[in-house]
Amino acid sequence: MRSVIGIDTGGTYEPVIRLFARLKFPNAETTLLNVADLVLPYTSFAMPPTVEPMNQIVEGLRQAGENAVAEAAKLAATYGVSTKQEVQSGPSVLTLLDRADELKADVLAVASTRKGTIATMFTGSMSRSIVTGSRHTVLVAKEGVRDQGPVEAVLATDHSPYMERAVDRFLSLAPKGISKLHIVTAYEVSDKEATLLHANLPALDGHIEQWIEGKLREKSEALVGKLSQHGYDADYELSASRPNDAISDAMERTGSELLILGAQGHGFLDRLFVGSVSFHQLVGEPYSVLILRDQ
Repeated sequence: MRSVIGIDTGGTYEPVIRLFARLKFPNAETTLLNVADLVLPYTSFAMPPTVEPMNQIVEGLRQAGENAVAEAAKLAATYGVSTKQEVQSGPSVLTLLDRADELKADVLAVASTRKGTIATMFTGSMSRSIVTGSRHTVLVAKEGVRDQGPVEAVLATDHSPYMERAVDRFLSLAPKGISKLHIVTAYEVSDKEATLLHANLPALDGHIEQWIEGKLREKSEALVGKLSQHGYDADYELSASRPNDAISDAMERTGSELLILGAQGHGFLDRLFVGSVSFHQLVGEPYSVLILRDQ
């Protein structure tokens, strides 16, 4: 399993290294990557700096990046994670994504913080850009990640074909550090959808929500069985509420520190994880997120 972890020069990478190590991906080949994103100094005359000061700026950024990945490698080693280290130059997000593509990474991992300092390369908005542009599964670790112990997680699913493939992707990554998986499925039935279902399935006689709940329960029980076959301790719950509300409630009630979800969904009964839901969970909530791509 190949992974790339984004390393900034402000030290905010620590949560992602801790969480990545605790997830215990088997046979992980891990690259720590710092991107020196050169921003030209502003002048009122828009005059570029001379060659020598520019060289000094570039060299300073590269040296800071090398120091950062060296310190990050030491931290990773304390958790038993061996790494390679790289420093690249270019736009932060694009360079990170391109290098992950070149390395054929299975997982791209970054830390996300609300601190807007220049040295902090992975703010919430940048994490969102990374998730949007990445072809890879993305792990976004936020502040407050615990130092040690197994990881308890919520797996949010609408049981769509996309999420079924995403779960298969999760199982192929096979993280061994997860102690418990709580499967959560939220569903709401609009008046329009209820009318359409009643027109097409008149035998339901108005029991639309009961029929939907029964179908989702069958799928949830099957998913619990599938995860159990792969060694995961899992349970499930159904929630007749908005997805964001159901997810937040499950995270708080179970004390989970990681949310696992898919990048997208399509259609009725599999429309849960459109971008707005995923992005809300990514940038609007305090817990870490693993967003699965069905590669």
